[in-house]
Amino acid sequence: MPRRHNPDQLTLFPLDDVPTPMVSYSVIISPPDNIMDHVKFMENQAYHLLPEVNHRYSKAHISLLKLPAKEEDAWIINLVKNAVAALPSFEVRLNGCEIFSHGYTSDSLVLRISNPQPIIELHKLLLKALKRKPLKIAPHMTIVKDIPHNKLSKIDLSGFDYYDSFLCRKITILKKKPGDKQYDILFEVLLSQ
Repeated sequence: MPRRHNPDQLTLFPLDDVPTPMVSYSVIISPPDNIMDHVKFMENQAYHLLPEVNHRYSKAHISLLKLPAKEEDAWIINLVKNAVAALPSFEVRLNGCEIFSHGYTSDSLVLRISNPQPIIELHKLLLKALKRKPLKIAPHMTIVKDIPHNKLSKIDLSGFDYYDSFLCRKITILKKKPGDKQYDILFEVLLSQ
C-alpha cells in the first residue's frame, strides 16, 4: 500500500519518495457559443424525453485527449503549443445525429462530424508529442452520454438532427484536480491563421 503524505506536514523522507498528486488534463475543441447553446437545448430535450435517466450535464465539445498526469501545467501547455504550432485553423462541419453504442451497457447520442480528417490529424500530432502510438478515433460532439442501452432507440431522434459548422481557431486545455467535480479552463492555444 502506498504511503500517504500530508502536504501540510514536514516529511522525514526524501521529497522524491513523496507521492505527487495526479490531476486530469483534457484537450478539447470548443465550439462557439451559438452551437454550445443549441447542443445544451438538445441535451435538455433528451433528458425531458428520458426522465428516468440520470442527468449528466456537460458543455458541448469535441474530445481530443484525456491525460492523468503529475500537476505540471507548464509542461502540458508547452506540449500542446508545440504540437499544434504549424496547424492552421480548420472548419468543423456538424452533420446530424447518431447513436454511439458502448457495448451492451450504454449509448451516447452524438453529432457526427462530416469532415473528421483535420481532427484526426490534430489527435495524431498530440499523441506524437506525447510519444504514444496512434489510436483510431471517431470525432463527434456528444449531446448526452451513458444512457442505458436501447433507451435512445425508443425515442424520436429527428429533432436532434442538427447541421452547422464553425471555424476551429483554438484548442482548449482543461484541468481537473483530485476531488473536483468539473474541469476548469487552464489555457487556450491559438491555431495559426
